[in-house]
Amino acid sequence: MNVIPGEQARRDATRLVIWSYMGLALLAIVLHIMRNIAIQRGLNWVYLLTLLCIFVTGIFSLVQLKSSLSRAILLFSWVTFVCLVVLLTHEIITGQDYVNLFMMFYVGIFTLGIILGYKAALHYMIATGIVFFVLGAIYQNFWHMIVPVVVAYGFTIPAKVVERMIDQSTRDFAQINRRLEDQVAERTAELAESNRRLQADVRARAHIEEVLRQRTVELESRNEELNAYAHTVAHDIKSPLAAIIGFGELLERHYTQFTEDQLTYYFGVIARNGRKITNIVDELLLLSSVREARGVDVGLLDMAVIVEEAQHRLIHDITEKKPEIVLPAVWPVALGYAPWVEEIWTNYISNAIKYGGAPPRIELGYTLLDDKVPVEELVSPLSPETLRAQIGNPYPKIIFWLRDNGPGLTPEEQSRLFTPFTRLEQARAKGHGLGLSIVRRIAERLDGEVGVESAVGQGSTFFFTLPAAPEQAQPADKPDADGDTITETS
Repeated sequence: MNVIPGEQARRDATRLVIWSYMGLALLAIVLHIMRNIAIQRGLNWVYLLTLLCIFVTGIFSLVQLKSSLSRAILLFSWVTFVCLVVLLTHEIITGQDYVNLFMMFYVGIFTLGIILGYKAALHYMIATGIVFFVLGAIYQNFWHMIVPVVVAYGFTIPAKVVERMIDQSTRDFAQINRRLEDQVAERTAELAESNRRLQADVRARAHIEEVLRQRTVELESRNEELNAYAHTVAHDIKSPLAAIIGFGELLERHYTQFTEDQLTYYFGVIARNGRKITNIVDELLLLSSVREARGVDVGLLDMAVIVEEAQHRLIHDITEKKPEIVLPAVWPVALGYAPWVEEIWTNYISNAIKYGGAPPRIELGYTLLDDKVPVEELVSPLSPETLRAQIGNPYPKIIFWLRDNGPGLTPEEQSRLFTPFTRLEQARAKGHGLGLSIVRRIAERLDGEVGVESAVGQGSTFFFTLPAAPEQAQPADKPDADGDTITETS
């Protein structure tokens, strides 16, 4: 479909012309009816029907204008032309004044020339000249029509001028467009060369930028962890340190005024708070070793010895709280790094002693995960969903767990445990402290996982997983179906 230059402007002009003709036709119909009724004269039905035909044609032309400018304006122009011929013929026959109708023909020629060009206007003018000469020859003097025909041709001249102006503008635009295309092609070649050089530089720097990006992300993450740790450690050290300073200054000033029992109590307070600070420092040292260690000596674990060492580290708390600690008769062999696994058990047992029942009852155990054994047949305090998720891992695992008789944790409190260091203030739910965050980091470094299951009033079960040793089987002296265990009551 050919696009007419300035088509949108021509469409707007066509719409204006059609609406103008329709308005004038409707106004003429109303005035004719009102005037003839006022003077009680019959209506001129030829006049009314031709005007009505122009009005209806205008409606159809406006609809057609949405799809085709040429069809719309040609339909309206030539139907209007026929209506004007009929009306002119009627006016000449009846002896009416028909000079004003010539102007309607001239307007049609001018309008068609401006919208569709000189050729369309010329055709319209030729048809108009033929009608004028025929009517003049039949009803009037033939020579009387020469002047109207010449005037009609004169109305085609503006269309010719406009058409030539458009052609000249089109040629000028084409020339400008060619110059622009040449400049664009030249600039494109320059840009292509520059782009090739830039791509070479980008490829040379891409690897370095990626390394820097990864390093930046790693450093940002570590900085966030260190900031959170610094805030938390400062908070944890402040209270015991304040107690040590307070009691130290009190003893310094009034030492001679206290009895021996009072001095023993005050020195005990200082010692306990000193141990708290020592524990915090130990946690920091452990965190540093876990963060910085590039590789650890992973080997077979003697879990009985590791648990025993963890209890020895907590001998003060065990002596004070006297918990009942239930252990399995034998332990399976897992893979890991003994000092780190000992730290996991120390944190779990310490929390169970501090926040367990009165007196605390702590049960330690394990569950061997085997994808050949249905989850429902595994003996474990953990839910089938937890066991099934762990069995889905690609290598054999052992779940080690600790169950206490404490008040239990709400789901919201459970969600705050083991959180990354950037949210340590939330990880300290119910006072579990920094330890559980370190536990999670240790387990992940050993290709394991951590978790907790708990319900308010029913205690909690904390667990961690470790890879099973190769050829891992049930221990030779496996507990029987009744679950024989070793019970230690301190």
